[in-house]
Amino acid sequence: MARLLIDGDDLVVRPAWWEKIATGHGEIRMPLSDVSRIGEASAWWRPMRGEPQRTSYLPGLSHLGVWRHGEGRDFIAVHPWRPVVVVETRGQAPFARIAISVPDAHAAADLLPADKHQRPWGHTPVRAD
Repeated sequence: MARLLIDGDDLVVRPAWWEKIATGHGEIRMPLSDVSRIGEASAWWRPMRGEPQRTSYLPGLSHLGVWRHGEGRDFIAVHPWRPVVVVETRGQAPFARIAISVPDAHAAADLLPADKHQRPWGHTPVRAD
């Protein structure tokens, strides 16, 4: 599984060796200032949007690759039924969104300051009016 870590002032995504082969991407590095939000997906499939550009799909095992959509490109390294961390970016980041499966989504999301956290993707708060 890919790893999410902080290296100095950078957010780093390190795909596993086999994810690098499947996606055609190595390490992704960007300044923390380019990260707008981070959170856990409410379901493993929710962060995926757009059309696959370069992907590998093994039914029931993984969705890996780059998806293209109107806002740019997303990097996806998601394994069904595993926790997924979603990082949304701004500025000159190489991807608009990065979604990766991790062993512990809470620990991965806690890497960043609390002001960048959000409710889980796909979660719609219920209003009591």
